[in-house]
Amino acid sequence: MSHHSNFWYDFDQDDNVDILTGEEIKPGKDYVKMAATLRAISNFVRIVTGENIPVKYNNKDESFTDGKTVVISGNIKDKDFDPTVGLALHEGSHCLLTDFDIIKEHNFDNYIKDNFNLGLICRKYNFYESAWNEEQGCYVSTGNYNTYDALRHVSHTLKQILNFVEDRRIDYYIYKNAPGYQGYYTALYDKYFHSRVIDKALQSDEKTSQDLDSYMFRLINITNSNRNLRALPGLMKIWKALDLKNIDRLKTTKDALDVATEVFNIIESNIPAPEEQEEKSGGDNDNNMSESSGNGNGSSDESKELTDQDIDNIAKQLVEDDGSTAQGSKPQSGSGTKTIELTDSQKRQLDKAIEKQKELLNGKIKKSNISKKDRNNIQAIQDSGSETKTVGKGCTGKYYHSKSEGTDCLVVRSLTKSLIDSGVYSTLTERQWRTGDNQLAIDAGIRLGTQLGRKLQVRNDERSLKYTRLNKGKLDKRLVSSLGYGYTSVFNQVFEERFNPAIVHISVDASGSMSGSKWENAQKATVAIAKAASMVGNLDVVISYRSTEEVGNKMTPAIFIAYDSRKDKINKIQNLFQYITHPGTTPEGLCFEAIQKEIVDGSGDLDSYFINFSDGEPYFENKDITYYGNDATNHTRKQVDNMRLRGIKVLSYFISGNHSWSNNPDNFKAMYGKDAEFINTNQVVPLAKTLNKMFATV
Repeated sequence: MSHHSNFWYDFDQDDNVDILTGEEIKPGKDYVKMAATLRAISNFVRIVTGENIPVKYNNKDESFTDGKTVVISGNIKDKDFDPTVGLALHEGSHCLLTDFDIIKEHNFDNYIKDNFNLGLICRKYNFYESAWNEEQGCYVSTGNYNTYDALRHVSHTLKQILNFVEDRRIDYYIYKNAPGYQGYYTALYDKYFHSRVIDKALQSDEKTSQDLDSYMFRLINITNSNRNLRALPGLMKIWKALDLKNIDRLKTTKDALDVATEVFNIIESNIPAPEEQEEKSGGDNDNNMSESSGNGNGSSDESKELTDQDIDNIAKQLVEDDGSTAQGSKPQSGSGTKTIELTDSQKRQLDKAIEKQKELLNGKIKKSNISKKDRNNIQAIQDSGSETKTVGKGCTGKYYHSKSEGTDCLVVRSLTKSLIDSGVYSTLTERQWRTGDNQLAIDAGIRLGTQLGRKLQVRNDERSLKYTRLNKGKLDKRLVSSLGYGYTSVFNQVFEERFNPAIVHISVDASGSMSGSKWENAQKATVAIAKAASMVGNLDVVISYRSTEEVGNKMTPAIFIAYDSRKDKINKIQNLFQYITHPGTTPEGLCFEAIQKEIVDGSGDLDSYFINFSDGEPYFENKDITYYGNDATNHTRKQVDNMRLRGIKVLSYFISGNHSWSNNPDNFKAMYGKDAEFINTNQVVPLAKTLNKMFATV
């Protein structure tokens, strides 16, 4: 389990099982959660690096090998979440700190040519050019060195060593500068470097042959507490060259490359030539190859055999006071002692574990792809600001006598065309048979709003009232002569009267019962208010729609903030509102709870209104909550009361269409207050006049 993310990330472990049947539910694409994950990890990377480094899901249609982008898997299992975050932070620190120009093939090859004697590498490994010999009927050596093969040999090995050293350098940077994120790094390295099979292999005689494979295994696991620095000749010398407790001495990738070169030369000096491999039987003596390894440190201070006490003392000195990157126990005694022997199955597991380590080391971790469609949908979700909030804690749970721990409520903060085109949400549709009637209502609302706007423009005016014969204020010259008669009320004051700025949040019920004329006229009234407000300078309007949506495998309350005059132009209503429909149930108070903070508080300098259009009592149900009856009524009233306590004036209109009120009117007034109104949707003009009177009154 991902322990470090539990406090902020909802893993929803039970969502894949039907609580009634116990049957597994086929997972659905939870684009909201995927977008939230991407957003959270992006924030982490930005915090850790101080740079706005892009974080994207892996996509087969795009390449991210530029050292400027962090890529995460398109399918993150809950148990892998913390390691995924750790990997993203690790890649982000590479983007920030690693000089990728150094490891470009051309630059890297030039470095090798300048710092290594490729001829001696050719001689050791028999890298010679060959040519076809007609007499012998085969290829034979020309006697010329094949420096290309030598270059590739050095390049392949040196890059792996550099990757290891560079990883230690940049990871220490994060440990030092962002200690709060160490847990994610721990999860990452626990997954790839601290498996049981790796621990056992380090304590066994596995990977103790003097070959490159063994040295690389011992090197990349040298931070493991089970390391054995005497498992191979030269490991102690490598440990000292790395000097992990002082890794912060390496300031650049070039510094890391210099250390990697030193480590390469130590390894190379201890690997016998191929023809010597069978004769070589291990031991603690080093085979010096300083002469055949370029600028390597060939003269070894390990030429004399070290005692166990010598090794213990050196190890103690190297690891003391080191609590970060080089933790571990002191080296074990008895090189070649079979303390642990791996089974064939464990050996196969070891091979797989090593392969994963190399993938991480080389930046080639296998990551699942997302499709182009998924990528576009996630981007649309991100652009819309979609997220989920927990609401309804304490309401009735799935079972009658239980209390709910709450349920998710989808909040879409901005209606966009890309979100509509994605088809992710059922509340948004491009079906022409639905959009046609919608557009007619919107156009009618614009026309009505234009008429109202002319009347509301009085809010732009200021009125000045002058009061005379006051005991204080500005001296009225016309009354100065009265002072001689003992009259002192000779002052005047001018009072300026203006409208307070106001904001109106209109919330529209988008349940399935809001069909026909009810929906058309609710849209007409809503659009009219928005249009009228756009014509005055001190009145803002926010419009939201309440519905339900399937997010992942679960139905949730949903609220769409479709228009905000503080950032949107009025033509957004004309262009996009036609795609809003009404497929859901009536989660009323659950939606109100989710956007409490979005509804601006009223104060002495601001008039704040909340206008609700609804045609029924609250109803919603999923596996988390049962929301209807008195429980839902009381919860909705609580949310409305909270608004009023914050200085927000609440106006609620029950839309009955051409039919009389069929539910309990007392419930409606209980939820929204005694000033709640019952209107017929055909009475849009009287409604608009009422609103006009309210907004145009000081």
